[in-house]
Amino acid sequence: MIKIKYIILFVLSFIVFSFNVYAEDNNSTGYVSDKSGVNMRKEANTSSDILIAIPYNAEFFIMDNSVEKGNGCSNNWYYVYYNNQYGYVCSNLVKVIGIGDTSYDRPWNSPKKAIMGGAKYISNGYIAKGQYTSYLKKFNVNPSGYYPVYNHQYMANLRAPSSEAYTTYKSLKENGLLDNNFNFVIPEFLNMPDTTYDVNIKNTEILTADIQDLTFEESIKDFDESYKPYLRYLHTIHPNWTFSALKTNLDFEASYLSEKAVSSIEISSNLCEQEPYYETEKGWCIGSEVATKFFLDPRNFLSEKYIFMFENLGYSELYTNEVVQTVLTGTFMSDLSILDNIKYADIFVEAGKVANISPLYLASLARQESGVKESNTTNGKEFAYEGYIYSGLYNFYNIGAFSSASNPALAGLVWANGGRGANGAVLDTNIDKNDDSNMDNIEIPNDNVVVEPPKEEVKPIDINKEFLSLLGVAKISDYIKGYSLGTSVLNIKEKVGSGANIIIKDSYGNIKNDVDLLGTGYQIEISNSLGSLTYTYVMYGDLTGDGEINSADLLKLRQHLLGTATLTGANLTSSYLNDDDEINSADLLKLRQHLLGTSTIVQ
Repeated sequence: MIKIKYIILFVLSFIVFSFNVYAEDNNSTGYVSDKSGVNMRKEANTSSDILIAIPYNAEFFIMDNSVEKGNGCSNNWYYVYYNNQYGYVCSNLVKVIGIGDTSYDRPWNSPKKAIMGGAKYISNGYIAKGQYTSYLKKFNVNPSGYYPVYNHQYMANLRAPSSEAYTTYKSLKENGLLDNNFNFVIPEFLNMPDTTYDVNIKNTEILTADIQDLTFEESIKDFDESYKPYLRYLHTIHPNWTFSALKTNLDFEASYLSEKAVSSIEISSNLCEQEPYYETEKGWCIGSEVATKFFLDPRNFLSEKYIFMFENLGYSELYTNEVVQTVLTGTFMSDLSILDNIKYADIFVEAGKVANISPLYLASLARQESGVKESNTTNGKEFAYEGYIYSGLYNFYNIGAFSSASNPALAGLVWANGGRGANGAVLDTNIDKNDDSNMDNIEIPNDNVVVEPPKEEVKPIDINKEFLSLLGVAKISDYIKGYSLGTSVLNIKEKVGSGANIIIKDSYGNIKNDVDLLGTGYQIEISNSLGSLTYTYVMYGDLTGDGEINSADLLKLRQHLLGTATLTGANLTSSYLNDDDEINSADLLKLRQHLLGTSTIVQ
């Protein structure tokens, strides 16, 4: 007789919430064509410091392909992103895959385009890069993955993998498919504690069994002993299931510490980090140690209902239109996409085939991200965001919905549009730019040019005497500071009027447009008939120089403290957040508190 033991845990509801971490919006993809590899350099010059060596056939993102040739490169230099770093490579040694591979058919101006394009994005950016299970998309602990561990994670919601897994389980059960052949890849950590489950966290009942089948025992010999009782029970009810151990070679405690900062849970769960809790989004907080460890520990989900978070998400013909339909029934996706004149279930199946990804997973993800009723990410209605009006956009997977955005859902729609301002009309300057409601009664201008107000005739300004007071900035060492986060080029020009000419360039010498935001390393050039001056600007907390403060800046600061990358120049100064000229854990805390909304970095 099979001996079965019961370990009972309690269940909490799943709330939809997710956002990207370190996902990139890129213009094109390249790969190294020279078998010796290529050096990524700090500047566009072969004598510049080498940041990292990119190996043969490795892919990277091309952010700018128009950097001038010369300085040791007979063709143009490319400004690229690879392995969480930005730098320059000589285009002689690389090839471009093409803009179509990273545009993902944007703008997503129909439900089908959003579902299909998003599937390609997830497949290319995650599944094909070693994050091929729901668990690995949340906790990137695959040492063989494309991206460094703990980075490039799709969501912050601790419950997301188990929510997606449970939706898959219910669909398979309803269709009588649970007894099919499934393989589950389950991570293991070093120095795992005896247990991490907690009676205050609702999960499911976890059942165990003793040794029964010696052949099966041989198949799970690579697993730690603490995993085996759960796997034995699953084998007794589903003999066709197989299990593979993913040896992360990562310490469990170190992994918990790395994941905690980017792991959120509902405030209503009473599982926040501490009181007062750090709110990451409205209704969400950084998870407590107990909660983070519980959801990080794979052993807590080795049950029939949640094992599917470890399923390989590649395409399977097992997931037919009928199977996918069971996930969509009861939601706004249960029937036709009116705009496309095709059933949603058919779209998901087609997207799965094209992108080589499970259509059942895609449907489960869309249900989690979009909800059961239409929302602003799925209804195509007009909205205003950061000075532009958009309409007819869809984003079923919330790709690009960064938590640092003023409205993550709308930021995701702008990503689905192909970027800020693309295909978007300029917002009437008399309208509140922070009003994200539908703008049905606004007359939209016919062009995309921000028109500056007429400038008064004034006498030339003595720039050498009045530069700082004129622009409202202060000097700090060799730099200037003082503008609030979100200050645009136009905001600075308006301070000067017609008394002088202003040109602002980024750290690579590119002249910025009026709508662009000021960032660390930007050069502010002011000139008139009486003289000219140039200063480099520092935005505290903006370590990457993109005019924003987000998780990428937190990563840069951590890398500097760990010694894996070094901040220099204006980027170094921008990290002095604790009123001194040193970088230490106090600065890291300041940046983290800013991202969590518990304090604000003062400029």
